[in-house]
Amino acid sequence: MPYALPRSREQQEAYNEQLRRAYSSTQRVESSGRDPLARVRELADLHQSGALTDDEFAAAKARVLGLDDAR
Repeated sequence: MPYALPRSREQQEAYNEQLRRAYSSTQRVESSGRDPLARVRELADLHQSGALTDDEFAAAKARVLGLDDAR
């Protein structure tokens, strides 16, 4: 059968969610075009200067490295 029958909105949303869960590990990571290591170094400089607290530095570093979703 070349074409599937149309789904209801609820069925389509359930199917979309199933696909998101199945392929979540293959999603693209948003990139600002900057080197993550360079950004972490900038954050470390801000942390060392006192502009960022320990918690702020850890949270920002996790965001840059893409580790904040793992928590």
